[in-house]
Order: sequence, then C-alpha cells, then structure tokens
Amino acid sequence: MSSKELSKFVPTQRFTGMQVVDIRGIIVGKVKDVSVDFQNKTLAFRVTTRNNAEIDMGWDDILSVEDVVLLKKNIDLEKSGTPTIPSPSIPVGLAQVICPNCGASSPAQAKFCPKCGTNITK
Repeated sequence: MSSKELSKFVPTQRFTGMQVVDIRGIIVGKVKDVSVDFQNKTLAFRVTTRNNAEIDMGWDDILSVEDVVLLKKNIDLEKSGTPTIPSPSIPVGLAQVICPNCGASSPAQAKFCPKCGTNITK
C-alpha cells in the first residue's frame, strides 16, 4: 500500500480474496477474512490454504500487502493440509542421511530426524 493508503482506514473487503504468497514466492492460499484479537489488540488474516485448511497469519508474519499478501517466512503445506514451518535446509555438499520413516534429509552426524524425530543412527 502507498504511504497515503497507510494513513487511512482500509475496509476488510479490500483484502478478501487476495493471494497469500510465502517468502519463496509459493502461493499459500487466499485471504478469507481479517481476524481481530481484541484482548491483545492485534490483527491477522484468516487464510484458506490450497489444501482447504484455514490458518491465521498475524501482522508480524506479513512483509507487505500490495497486489498480494507477502509473508516473511516459508510455509509448507503437508498432504494433510496442516501448514508447517519447514525444517532448516542442509547446505549442499555436506554428507546427508535420509530418514527411513519420512524421507527427510538430515546431516550425517544427526541421531534423530529433524522432521519426525525417528532415530536414524546406523
């Protein structure tokens, strides 16, 4: 929004239907509504994800709102539809092991899978 728009009240209908995109540029879903937490005096976007789950993205999670809502973080949508924050990526070139339970990559020295917690020691 322009600085002129920031100084005015904006109706919630302006946000409804906007695409929500994570920091990597991947579409997470669309804004369904604006949620208000009166006790803590905060706002959030209620987002319907591609998997038809609903999540709230607080103002602290939002980088900008222009033609789309751009988030400050990565959002991975599991097959179940539950959004998760991805496990830290492993730098390319380091030895890795694959979890026999979920298939996630882990550093070779890891004892447990960072995604599901399965013991992956040899």
